[in-house]
Amino acid sequence: MTVYEPLLALNWNLLFSAITVLVLFLILKKFFFEKVHNFMEERENEVRTQFETAAENNKLADEKLRDYEEKIKNYELEGRDIIKTARNNAKVQAKNIINDAEAQAHKTLMQSEAEIERQKNNARKELKEEIGELAIMAAERIMERELSDKNQSDIVDKIIKEAEEEKWS
Repeated sequence: MTVYEPLLALNWNLLFSAITVLVLFLILKKFFFEKVHNFMEERENEVRTQFETAAENNKLADEKLRDYEEKIKNYELEGRDIIKTARNNAKVQAKNIINDAEAQAHKTLMQSEAEIERQKNNARKELKEEIGELAIMAAERIMERELSDKNQSDIVDKIIKEAEEEKWS
């Protein structure tokens, strides 16, 4: 027959082992568990504050991002307004330049027409003077001698020929 030994026998070894475990637990609790517990609480608080700080930083970053996006939008609108204003000013300046050029051209045309008219009048005046001189010359020659119609016609032709050869000044 086999004899079975109980798994747990109550003897002095068991009692000393229990006391040793209890003393070891109290020593560890006093020197180790409290320090580990305090360290864990400090670490938990640090992590919590880091999360809170990170959340606040994210909020600030989001606000700054919105502000920058708004500023960019405003700058784009402002840039478009500046370009639009510049285009309008350029159109106005172009119209003014064209109007000034047209006015200058009209003025120059009017001056040219007036100059042409003046020169025409001067030419007519000179022509009248030349014709008058020719008429006087013809009359003097005709008066110098009394001629027949044929001779008179020859004299007039001769005067006209001389007048054509001379340059009018």
